[in-house]
Amino acid sequence: MNCQNSVSIKTYAKKAKERLTSGYWDKIRKERDEYIRNNSNENVQDILDLYSRRLMREIYSSDTNTYDAELYKKVCKLLSNNEFTLNPIGQLIDHSEYDSLDYTAKQNYILKLTDKYNEMRERYEREKDLKIIHSF
Repeated sequence: MNCQNSVSIKTYAKKAKERLTSGYWDKIRKERDEYIRNNSNENVQDILDLYSRRLMREIYSSDTNTYDAELYKKVCKLLSNNEFTLNPIGQLIDHSEYDSLDYTAKQNYILKLTDKYNEMRERYEREKDLKIIHSF
């Protein structure tokens, strides 16, 4: 096992212990159960799937997830203002990064941003359908 993997495992173990001692799981369970009780007309499996995805994002969080969280907030704002935006990718570009790239890197940036946007748009739609769009 190399040193980098052991650091990751130690980091994950430390975070898991913090979740256990802080009552994180009880809080999540109560929040989920309360939402299910208050929205009995919704599909329970959809709610459970949504919470499962949320937990996976939170548990495996990293620096890229911080970027993803900020990008998701922008996507939510963009879609809540107008779901039929003509150029959403153009509005999401981080010009401080994009403008310094060469042509090939710009194309790669746009492709990755497009994939992220599509993934986040689908997430937005799922959460909108379940009426729980917030800091997931």
